[in-house]
Amino acid sequence: MAWEYIYENIKDSSPNRTVDEIIKRYDILVSEANTIREKDKELIKNLFSDFYNKKLEVGIGFQRAYGAVLSGDYFDLIALPDGSYLFVFADISGHGLPAYTTLVRLRSAITMSINEINNIYCRAGTLDPAFLVKDITKKFTDIMDDANSHDFACVNFTFIYNIDDRFHLKFFNRSMLFPIVIRKYDRSLVAVYNLNMEEKGWKPGKGFLVGSDVKRLLNDSYYETPCCEFVLYEGDSILFFSDGIIEAYADNDPENEFGQGRIENILIDNINRPPQEVIDILFNAVYTFINTPQNQKDDMTAVLIDFPSVRL
Repeated sequence: MAWEYIYENIKDSSPNRTVDEIIKRYDILVSEANTIREKDKELIKNLFSDFYNKKLEVGIGFQRAYGAVLSGDYFDLIALPDGSYLFVFADISGHGLPAYTTLVRLRSAITMSINEINNIYCRAGTLDPAFLVKDITKKFTDIMDDANSHDFACVNFTFIYNIDDRFHLKFFNRSMLFPIVIRKYDRSLVAVYNLNMEEKGWKPGKGFLVGSDVKRLLNDSYYETPCCEFVLYEGDSILFFSDGIIEAYADNDPENEFGQGRIENILIDNINRPPQEVIDILFNAVYTFINTPQNQKDDMTAVLIDFPSVRL
């Protein structure tokens, strides 16, 4: 355990605090953080269990950077008043308590904007996803301004609509990784759509990082977020993942990253396994690749969603 890191991140100003007390406090923080994360994971899985009257299988993997007590990775599924859903997947700058503090600010901005959009929908009967993303961005930036914070967030806002057994996805991406889609034609034939690449008619578009310093540099263009649309079919799988996975590297060799290609191969090789098994295989592969937990420099988060198939 990286006790030096832990000590520097949780000690307070009291000169009488002993090492045993610091370790005990650390254990309490880890336990509380793990409990919260496990509850979040179960909540997400429960929400997907009745998704447009369909049961979606979900696998979730999450590991903090080595020695960190708290994390800045974040995901949430939100039911919207028009019957659609918003899936938020975010990566906050930094690690530990500062990153977690920024995460709380982002969640606060999202909660306030969702409450307001619910009221607007009750009055007008319409919901504009572009307006909602802009409002969340503005509220989060204002909070960061008030806190005089120089931290920032990468966020992928994904709006999901079910139409004729197809799931229409609208991405409003603020400098976050796009997901990877696996399309199954039968039990052995698949197609890979890495939405980070411009291919097969798909063009990924991103807005800027979300944060006060970025806003000061860009002025009005800061709030512009392009919309990219993609259609999922029944039987497709989609993996959202943070850059802590692809940027993981072995001893003293940052040029040799885990990369996206290895993720694609794992998804293809395990297309008929349940999502949680695939996620466990992915994380085990990352830890095998980096050799030792001390080499995990960033938080790692992945969410794999299987859409039910009527063809297999």
